[in-house]
Amino acid sequence: MRFKLYLRPFTVRPRIMWNYHYPLSSWLYGIIATADESYANFLHNTGYELSSRKRFKHFTFSDLRCKIGKSDTKGFEVVSPLIEWTVSFYLEKAAESFIIGLFQDQEIRLFDKFHEANFTIERVETLAEPLIAKTTRFKATSAMVVAEKLNDIDQYLEPTDERFGKYLIEGLKDKYLSTMVEQGKQVNPVFQHQEISFRLIEANNVKSRKVTIKEGKSSATEVRGFRNFEFELTAPEEIISVGFYGGFGKEASQGFGFCEVV
Repeated sequence: MRFKLYLRPFTVRPRIMWNYHYPLSSWLYGIIATADESYANFLHNTGYELSSRKRFKHFTFSDLRCKIGKSDTKGFEVVSPLIEWTVSFYLEKAAESFIIGLFQDQEIRLFDKFHEANFTIERVETLAEPLIAKTTRFKATSAMVVAEKLNDIDQYLEPTDERFGKYLIEGLKDKYLSTMVEQGKQVNPVFQHQEISFRLIEANNVKSRKVTIKEGKSSATEVRGFRNFEFELTAPEEIISVGFYGGFGKEASQGFGFCEVV
């Protein structure tokens, strides 16, 4: 399920830091905790566990969408009266009213050493579910993180890299399997032989983005993703849906891998 949130700033022309993804992710965990502490702890500490090294949260979110005024290397000024923000969960339809209730009339504070901006969620809309077919075309509207691990260090891949599709598909398979394990369902033995393919369609204007996770902390890490490219996935619809709603690639719960159906 996807929800569009409309954020109204408390002040005129607030300034937001470019590296707002981690604070937004932390805010999401906090909102979930107010309603269901055990579910929030599950997401934060464990996620959908496939193995000791592979754990997934199965939610993602879009970049903030607004009209930008003055900007510099640290942040930007918001000049539009409302900010649009889409949050996406791989959840059953029955959870819709629960999620809307979590967000309605809540406040968001984004701050660092140089910026502080406060917003109230003025309105929440449930977005219509797009058609997910066996072959579906997507556009990466937020940065997607796909990496090959060498010597235990992530080597971030551009979508034009021939290895990009391989690791994107491997991650998508793992995410799907983790949902089956969590739900106690049996995986069809033919799953490993299912046709799953990636095809890059358009990458003429692809853009790179670096984001620091846990900025200002000793455990801070910098990840690199790519956005503004189109690709096609061929796979069973239920597998594609896991990526669409839960995020494609790595670090989806930090706001990476949010894509739109073309």
